[in-house]
Amino acid sequence: MDDFIPVIAIVALFIGMPWIILHYVTKWKQAKTLTGEDENLLDELHYTARRLEDRLQTIERIIAADNPEFRVRGPELPPLRELTDFERARRN
Repeated sequence: MDDFIPVIAIVALFIGMPWIILHYVTKWKQAKTLTGEDENLLDELHYTARRLEDRLQTIERIIAADNPEFRVRGPELPPLRELTDFERARRN
């Protein structure tokens, strides 16, 4: 029985530990990647955010035209730019 304990320790050290480590490394790699559905959702959310920003700027311009004392709080931000097809392809 005393000879059996070192064999179990060696098997656990050289087979069990690498197996567990490699198993979780592959799980982490699979979890990090975005699926096509996730990328489509992100693109749709980006498009929606752009539309909402445009609407907000339009409303602020209308209010500023009706009320000269109205001013937008905060720094004036430059408009966001659209991603070109090249940038979308490069990102994927």
